[in-house]
Amino acid sequence: MQKRFDTTYFNGLLKNNKTTKKQVAVYLDDLKLERIDMITRLFSSISDSKSFARNTLIEGAIDKYIEEASAFLLDEHGIDVDALIDASRCEQYDTVILSSNGRGFEETFLGEVEPKCWYPCKISNARENNLKNIAIYRGQPVSAITHYAVIKEFKHDPEQGYKVCFFEGEPVELPNRISLGNKDSCFFIGAKYTKLEYLLNATTADDIQFS
Repeated sequence: MQKRFDTTYFNGLLKNNKTTKKQVAVYLDDLKLERIDMITRLFSSISDSKSFARNTLIEGAIDKYIEEASAFLLDEHGIDVDALIDASRCEQYDTVILSSNGRGFEETFLGEVEPKCWYPCKISNARENNLKNIAIYRGQPVSAITHYAVIKEFKHDPEQGYKVCFFEGEPVELPNRISLGNKDSCFFIGAKYTKLEYLLNATTADDIQFS
């Protein structure tokens, strides 16, 4: 007998119901809830794990809808949902974290030797337009992020071939030194993007959400 629809999704759902999801409130009418509870009980009776939950069914259905709706928008209308989400994140993440070794931070960022600024700033033009703050991860012996500065502008240095970030006002010391936590010392090689609010409330890099 020929199957009326693709059962791959449901077979996969029965075999794996341990994926981590964020909790949200979903409001359903009585009939939908009654049908979901019945299906949940039936799935529990045939599931490999024998512990199928209502939330698993709802969350899985939402995942399936998102996947198929995203594919429809891309294939039929040329709209890339993931690209739009990435662009939105770029707008929200207003702070770039770069890294420093030796005396570079004191001499340049804090202005002990030259006017307060930072270079080289290897960031894309798309990111640059949304950035408001810059912070530096300081290597050994400090091994922490200690200050940030408000960005005034980026200027390209034609002789050196890199961007220089100039500050608006003085660098600001963070409320807490942000250590690596469980992250490796190589984590801050290359630009990392986050929000200033995360830096102001963090004590380790594990507390920071990065784009």
